[in-house]
Amino acid sequence: MAAWNPTNFEDACKRNAGRRKLHRRKRKARADRIVRLLATMEATSASELLETSYGWVKALSLAVGVSKPTASRDLGLMRRIHRQFARMFGRTFSPKTDRIVWNWNIDHYGFITAESRRAGFPKPVGHFPFDTRRRETELSYQGFNQLSWQNTDYFIHS
Repeated sequence: MAAWNPTNFEDACKRNAGRRKLHRRKRKARADRIVRLLATMEATSASELLETSYGWVKALSLAVGVSKPTASRDLGLMRRIHRQFARMFGRTFSPKTDRIVWNWNIDHYGFITAESRRAGFPKPVGHFPFDTRRRETELSYQGFNQLSWQNTDYFIHS
């Protein structure tokens, strides 16, 4: 296979735009798979998926129609989403009431829950990288933790 050598700047820009569009489309397909996986996990109550994916990778890859490494990365991202959600809200993710919202080019995501809306945050909270090779930092949590959503009206002050 011959190396691609652009003849002018316009050709290079077109190729770059095409690659960005292709990768955005692939991230969108992965985001849709993750949402379906979270909903399926909630419906079947397969809580052992939160600990390990042993025995599930092949079944998931056949069911969804992706390769085993892709299925393994999807399960890893699903576990990471559950861990981040539990650290941020102090409970497990529920696809019926909670939402994962991706930014416009699907490279970061955040959460919308009843607690966050009640606390006055209509937009997603959290700014987590969608790529599993990149780690989230403390800045990803935007200063929120489990205590951020407590209703302070019910606390008794001495």
